[in-house]
Amino acid sequence: MAAERSDEDRHRALAAFIESMLDRHGVAERQRIRALEGALGMSYTQVRRRMLGDAPWTIDEIKQLANHFHEPLIPILAALADEPGVPATLPFGGAAIPCTIWPVGEPLTGRIGPMVAVRDDTTGQWTVAPASEVADSPSYELARLLFERAPPKRVAVLDDDSDSAQSIVDFLSAKGLDAKPFDCATNLLAAMEDEHFDGFVVDWLLGENTAKDLLSKIRVRVPSGPLVILTGQIATGLATEEELVMVGASYRALLFEKPTRPLSIFNALQVGFAGSATAA
Repeated sequence: MAAERSDEDRHRALAAFIESMLDRHGVAERQRIRALEGALGMSYTQVRRRMLGDAPWTIDEIKQLANHFHEPLIPILAALADEPGVPATLPFGGAAIPCTIWPVGEPLTGRIGPMVAVRDDTTGQWTVAPASEVADSPSYELARLLFERAPPKRVAVLDDDSDSAQSIVDFLSAKGLDAKPFDCATNLLAAMEDEHFDGFVVDWLLGENTAKDLLSKIRVRVPSGPLVILTGQIATGLATEEELVMVGASYRALLFEKPTRPLSIFNALQVGFAGSATAA
């Protein structure tokens, strides 16, 4: 019976992790089973049985889920461990690397060892650090530390000029982002039903329409991701600076006039990703 309860606990922990992952990706509660159906190619019944713990998850299914949502695999697998790990960050080379840790024992001051875990009692966040750097602060011994390269940020690039969209995608991809081109708002919105995007680059004029309605729909689904608006029509009068300034303020977007250096777009996205991480 003890083993059965342990299995139930692991299934419950994995389901809770998947729920929190979908929440981070902005998937509404009523849409979660549908999102998992699309990610795994399963029926509603199959997905529901796994989320309720009535059927086990396979390793291949977990890998497929991680790939679909561009999530690191280790934190998901950690939910299946006898003692689930906790998310933490490992500062290294000026960056904060996401990791999963298993702190043990009680917090003590002056620990000796290569690495320890420190918990911020105000935010509840965990950080891994060399013991020598936090000698005056209570820290926890680490039983296990796991980390892997974070998946690249995903960016949707929308321009009805497909060559223009592709040139931006090529540059962003060369810089390590996972960028995808779109030539109309309908295709982008359809993709967002099944895919998550961390940032957006959108041309203001799409045919005879502006992107205003699209920006509103993007912000409903991705409230805090970087959003870049491109336009080359201010000088022609087809776009007005006043309206663009208002739209930028309303949807927390940055405006660039064409021709725009791709590096400027990349830097704007990077600043936006950093801001989103801080807000989270």
